[in-house]
Amino acid sequence: MKPIIRYMVPLCALTCQAALAQDPNVEEIVVIGVQDTHTVRTDDTMVAPADTAELLKKMPGANVNKNGELTGLAQYRGMFGDRVNVSINGTHINSGGPNAMDAPLHYAPVALIESLSISRGIVPVSMGQETIGGHMEAHTYGGEFGDSNSFGFAGRAYLGGQSVNSGHVGSALLSLTNRHHIFRTFLMQEQGGDSKFDGGKITPSEYDRDRWDAGYSYTQGNHEFSLDFARNNTLHAGTAALPMDIMALDSDLWRGKYVWDGTDYRVTAQVSKSSILHWMSNNTLRRPPLTTAGTPDGTRFRNARTTSKGETFVLKVERFVDNGVWRAGVDGSFDKHGANIFNPNAPAFFINNFKGIERNIVGFYLEREMSLSDRTGLEIGARYNRVNTDSGTVAANMNPMNLPSGMPFMMNNMANMLAMRFNAQDLSQSDNDVDWFARFSIEAGYDTTWYVGAARKTRAPSYQERYLWMPLTSTGGLADGKTYIGDPNLKPEVSHELEAGFDYDGRDFSFYPRAFYKKVDDFIQGIPSTDMMAINFAQMMANMGMGTPDPLQFANVDATYYGFDMEAHYALSSRLDLRSVMSIVRGQRDDINDDLYRISPDNLVLALDYRGNGWSTSFETVTYADQNRVSNTNLEAKTGGYTVVNVSGRWNVTPMLEIGAGINNLLDERFEDHLAGYNRAYNPDVAMGARLPGLGRSLYGRMMWYF
Repeated sequence: MKPIIRYMVPLCALTCQAALAQDPNVEEIVVIGVQDTHTVRTDDTMVAPADTAELLKKMPGANVNKNGELTGLAQYRGMFGDRVNVSINGTHINSGGPNAMDAPLHYAPVALIESLSISRGIVPVSMGQETIGGHMEAHTYGGEFGDSNSFGFAGRAYLGGQSVNSGHVGSALLSLTNRHHIFRTFLMQEQGGDSKFDGGKITPSEYDRDRWDAGYSYTQGNHEFSLDFARNNTLHAGTAALPMDIMALDSDLWRGKYVWDGTDYRVTAQVSKSSILHWMSNNTLRRPPLTTAGTPDGTRFRNARTTSKGETFVLKVERFVDNGVWRAGVDGSFDKHGANIFNPNAPAFFINNFKGIERNIVGFYLEREMSLSDRTGLEIGARYNRVNTDSGTVAANMNPMNLPSGMPFMMNNMANMLAMRFNAQDLSQSDNDVDWFARFSIEAGYDTTWYVGAARKTRAPSYQERYLWMPLTSTGGLADGKTYIGDPNLKPEVSHELEAGFDYDGRDFSFYPRAFYKKVDDFIQGIPSTDMMAINFAQMMANMGMGTPDPLQFANVDATYYGFDMEAHYALSSRLDLRSVMSIVRGQRDDINDDLYRISPDNLVLALDYRGNGWSTSFETVTYADQNRVSNTNLEAKTGGYTVVNVSGRWNVTPMLEIGAGINNLLDERFEDHLAGYNRAYNPDVAMGARLPGLGRSLYGRMMWYF
């Protein structure tokens, strides 16, 4: 991207480019700006894993917290989970369960997406409601309009496989199109066994996922409309870093979008709806809990049924003026959650993990992007979000046999006291959050554009942080093995951020470095609980072999993030390129001398890419440094550094057919991925509580056929 760039609407870049091309009355608008996105296109990138979140490792500042082969939480500059705004085709999807087993990118499989993009650095307020930790977006294939009134048939078939888990995937995108209509459908099925490493297998890590989509798009003049439906069924998936595994994820996703593209204005309206039913178990994919005699202990079997329903809308108006663009919008998201834990061997046993949860946000924003002169540009914007949360009345029965004494009797009494105390509180909470950002850029000559930015970003507490009323591990995927209790009176997080960098675009060399500093007031972090009722209950659970003593409680503290990331590209010749991505981040508590939990180690990707006639190959090294800056509060273990070597190649058999193959971890390096969780399932190859190892050598391949 050059220092002077064509204006592109962030949420629908491809659509807008097509509209500009079709309407000769729309003038090209140029503004002084910088490269503010990094995009990985799956057509151009060899991909082995099933989890799209693994692609983040190829991007500056980004990474993935891996809790399972289909359970990757996006991380950006140290922040992860709910702090990172992730959307799919402009739509946010909530996880179906309270431990984010189906993190948002679970609903954008590798075999379906066209591209995955991150917004580098400070995020404009128009990109989403809560972007304190950044913004990422996956775009799925949707087909293209034809150039005549006659209908034509087109599509893409995708076949892939990898040896590390005997995994395979097959998908097909089929479309019937002309100049006004697109009828499309997408089918996918993928499976994988337990993943291997040098020394054994990660058990359980198997998965089985099906996907079916159907959609329609219509365009006429300045108008474009689309309607899409997707059914994502994950039949099972192991998550050894969490206390349970996925037994079923039945998800229905709807999205409708309308764009009016005029000479001076563009109006975008979008609505979406999601309905997710999620089943979990600690006794099916993994070895069930055992008695001291070594037989299954039916009293400790746990299953869970969770539900998530979400509705969103976006209305955005853009006005194109001589020196830039005005943007104004209103958006909303309305989410409901419920989770019930039960014992399949004791029907009377239940715990209302979460009941009647509501988390609703309505936001308004105004944004301006403009050229101040031929060499300077400015982006500014402000947003207001109103966040309302509430919970229903909870209960539990942990004494299904109605025993008059003993441990179940005492635990049930303690659970009832915790429930009564929770229900007596004012659970309805409202937050009024204000965000703003500003970014100034200047062309300094010599193919260089400098920029500096500042922002205030906010995030209201998640429903887990507010309404986890009993010490449990339902923490949005923290996967530290600790039990937590929530606090309905938590304050929103408020971040003040500074960022500076430059873009250099020479003839053969490009370089895009960024440095950042982020001060977060009222950062939400687990701290040692002083609640004697919660402490006593957690100790009882630990005595029964379930959970851990000494629970943490979500609380407001202060924290700081700072670091540096960059991407660079050097053309060694007309066919040979050197590329690199580097990421460095630090995360620290300010109230005590401690580091933040699960921060990515310093890492560097170096790759040589060679382009032949109809073929290409890549040799890549991925290096991670030691991570000695760990959270003592979360009992986080240190990890050593390592280097992994990857090779891949692609052959264009015909313009419509490509075959590719590669080897990840060529030298079969054994290493610990610092962002992987700790083992929670019995495995003779990995000790209980040990960090899950990185994957071993894997041969993979894919075929893509366009027709």
